[in-house]
Amino acid sequence: MRSQRGFALVAALWLLVALSAAALHLSLRARDRRLAAANVAEETQARAAALSGLAHARALLTRRLEEREGLAGGSASPLSLDPWRDVERLFPDSLALPHASYRVVLRDAGAALNLNLATEEELLRLLLALGVDGGRADQIAQSVMDWRDPDDLHRGRGAERDFYERVSAPAVPRNGPFADLSELAYVRGVTPEIHRRLRPHLTLLGSGQVNLNAADPVVLLSLPGMSDGAVGVLMRYRSQGRALGTLFELSQELSPKARYLFLAELPRLMLRTTTETREIEARSEGWVVGSRVRVRAEGLLVRAGGTAYLVGRRIR
Repeated sequence: MRSQRGFALVAALWLLVALSAAALHLSLRARDRRLAAANVAEETQARAAALSGLAHARALLTRRLEEREGLAGGSASPLSLDPWRDVERLFPDSLALPHASYRVVLRDAGAALNLNLATEEELLRLLLALGVDGGRADQIAQSVMDWRDPDDLHRGRGAERDFYERVSAPAVPRNGPFADLSELAYVRGVTPEIHRRLRPHLTLLGSGQVNLNAADPVVLLSLPGMSDGAVGVLMRYRSQGRALGTLFELSQELSPKARYLFLAELPRLMLRTTTETREIEARSEGWVVGSRVRVRAEGLLVRAGGTAYLVGRRIR
């Protein structure tokens, strides 16, 4: 009788342990599901906030175009001449919604060199302007062109798929345009330091035209015909709060030697540059207050008449 009671007690204890384990398992699964549902809800709210940031940017840029139309009959001003000038100042801080917030960063797409549209010469000049050694700069410029072109024939100092496979590289050329600036880090010759220095001066958005009134000296020096003297004139204009109107105006400010080089490349320079802001890179980050979830949305805002249009939107 005593042994039967002991067995029953042990069985009851094991049953209790099994039930407790099952209850704990179900509790943990329910907790995981609640957390997953909460994450989905927070991600949805953050996504909506990020998209709100893009919509807000489009509205503000459209308003500037409308203000320009209203000033068309009045005296010239920086706003009437270029309504999207200095757009970087439109969003000085993050903005709060009832349950989420967003932060928007705007940049003139013409302030950077388009990695998918730049010529080999322009890439070489950009790298040299950043202080990269001539041999390394030439290797990188040719390798970038090989990465972009549709064939597997490498340039003299470039690299195609066979090279990257031979060295067990983490990525191989896509034989097409770069999809993200992070890809540049895998191109032959690009070190982490060079990638860090290059990235702020590059973009993948826009028509590829460089805005002479917005690009920094490094980008300006990558353009055909742009000497130190020409860049110096543009920097002087900006320090005086002036904007360049035409390339002819710039040529009149140059020394005879710089003007000769400038005019020799003028046809190409006219195709590659602009003096007003017509394309804006917009990057918006949305989040729920108190959450670690972040959603980023980006796109290109372009001018068409008196309206700003959002094209090429991407969310990640």
